[in-house]
Amino acid sequence: MENTSASASDTEWTLADFLSTYRYWAVFLSSLLIAVAGQGLSTVFPVISQMAGSSAQTIGIFYFGSTLGWVVGAFLAFIVAGRHGRSALITPILVCAVVAVAFLPAPALWGSPGSLLFFGLILGALRAVFPLASAIFLVGGRPGKIDFGCALTLMSTTILISAFAPVGASWLYGLDLGAVPVVSAFLACLLLAVVLLVPAGNLAFDDAPRPRHKPIATRRRSPLLVAVILITPPILILLAAVGIRLFQANDVGISGSSIALLLTLLVFAIAVAGFIYLAYWVYRIHGELAGAAPSPRLLTPLAAMLIAILVPLGLPVLVMTLGDLLNERARDRGRGNVVSIAWLGIWSFIVPPVAIAMIQNAANDSYVVGADKAS
Repeated sequence: MENTSASASDTEWTLADFLSTYRYWAVFLSSLLIAVAGQGLSTVFPVISQMAGSSAQTIGIFYFGSTLGWVVGAFLAFIVAGRHGRSALITPILVCAVVAVAFLPAPALWGSPGSLLFFGLILGALRAVFPLASAIFLVGGRPGKIDFGCALTLMSTTILISAFAPVGASWLYGLDLGAVPVVSAFLACLLLAVVLLVPAGNLAFDDAPRPRHKPIATRRRSPLLVAVILITPPILILLAAVGIRLFQANDVGISGSSIALLLTLLVFAIAVAGFIYLAYWVYRIHGELAGAAPSPRLLTPLAAMLIAILVPLGLPVLVMTLGDLLNERARDRGRGNVVSIAWLGIWSFIVPPVAIAMIQNAANDSYVVGADKAS
């Protein structure tokens, strides 16, 4: 039993290991819900407080408490999350929900400095504990630098997505000109976060990852052709938008004509085809690299495809991981790096088809070298 425990604790988790677990996505989705809820409520909070008769100085106390809450959140993350990860996340959610429910039927609390300070403290702690605890959970898996960075980058996209929360919160506030719709949505997000976290069990990645291997027969493709297929749809969309704009500027009445409709449908069909090919390429490349040689750094093809098309920054992160894997395989065969990770990272964010072509080219070379070595 001691040897088994030791081997599990020494196992290095990869990005693919993280992304293949329910606990990672439970923390990801609950972090997203908390970030959206906190950002949305914080946006309309001054308006709600002013409607309750609070002054600007009194409202500032809420944001001061929210800032202090990061200290409490850091304590929960660094002291509690390491041993009791799920409790460190669920407890502040429940406390914040109770406080929000207490505020809802008592308008006087919205103008009380002490109540606002306490509410801000709890909300700040809740918003702080998730990103900090997430990093601690990931470190527990002893990942490599690139795997840790990519896993944390994906987790951090929840903060970017929460930037859209003020739009929804403002719309909800406009429905009733009161706090009820906003606070109700806030509580719904907290409830969903708890529902996601409860079945996750131990959130620390201190056990051995589950093995997985879904190989597909290797197939070489032209990197240039792959890049052209993927870059054509955005170029056509850009050209179509510029063309319509120019025609409108020159008072050429084609905006409502059948020609404009046909061109729009054609560009849309090409865009859909490009999107389908992207999903197909991601699916195939993960299966083919697994077919060339099994690796714990590879996701299953289906999981990789879903992450690439559904998760923000999922495609750049997967491309970076594949580049590092191909470099690792080349070094194992006594060769140098086949892909520049720096340039791969730049192209994956600026022009992803170029980065995809780089991966395809390196994969083609690895198939040839692997076949020669096998023969």
